[in-house]
Amino acid sequence: MANKNKFTEEQIKDAINKAGGFITIACKSLGCTRKTIYNYMEKYPTLKEVVIDIREHYLDIAEASLIQKVKDGHTPELLFYLKTQGKNRGYIEKQQLDLSSGDNKINKIEIEIIKTKGD
Repeated sequence: MANKNKFTEEQIKDAINKAGGFITIACKSLGCTRKTIYNYMEKYPTLKEVVIDIREHYLDIAEASLIQKVKDGHTPELLFYLKTQGKNRGYIEKQQLDLSSGDNKINKIEIEIIKTKGD
């Protein structure tokens, strides 16, 4: 009977690390399908942790870069940061929806989600 495990756990881990956590790139380096790597990730949960750790690392780098741009006063980055992290201080963006069509006219509906004290 043929061995279903074509690769070792360490080979998959190494390929994922070298690919920067990108499964498709890891597949190309191993010459297998994405399903193969996902099957290994189900069999060896530590491989899932490798992917999570790599993605968290990149997220940390991106956040550090964003914070540096905020510190440097870059307007788009400041606005983005305030809209995503400053909501509880009132930095929200309202959406307006125009639903007018034909004779039935609804000029505007404004939706504002307000966090209550109990949330």
